[in-house]
Amino acid sequence: MADDVFIIDSSGIPYYSRCFGGETCKMRPDHTLQTGFLAAIYAFSKESYGQQEIQTVIFSDLKLHFRVDNERDVIVVFTTPMSETDEEVKNQMDMTYGAFLEMYEDQIGRGYSEPAVFDGFDEVLYNLNVVKSKPMGMINLGEKVRGWKRLFKKYKHK
Repeated sequence: MADDVFIIDSSGIPYYSRCFGGETCKMRPDHTLQTGFLAAIYAFSKESYGQQEIQTVIFSDLKLHFRVDNERDVIVVFTTPMSETDEEVKNQMDMTYGAFLEMYEDQIGRGYSEPAVFDGFDEVLYNLNVVKSKPMGMINLGEKVRGWKRLFKKYKHK
């Protein structure tokens, strides 16, 4: 089962990103930063290795699994524990992407969408048995910008 689920475009703009128990995501729920990093990994692998598509990146305690739809410019990324098998994760990613397309195909290619547009997808992932819990939370872009404005205002030179 996935700990974290990211559905992004190749530039890193998140369509959908949620923490479902992954330690990395819980410690740093800044999905904009994470999705940018994931897009950079994808772009680097594509540039460096040509037609070879990135599938899995292994860290010491987790795996990043990639599923790429070049036609629609969409990347699905799961973080999983090391114990998950690649075949099982691939099947879960296929189900996830199929359900996402069925529900939100009209959002693809439109740029940034408010995270609330995809709120119903949490339940879909849970019902598909792709994730084992409800989302841990996230920081949406609107809240982040308001927070930055308050911070900069507080430290503004007088």
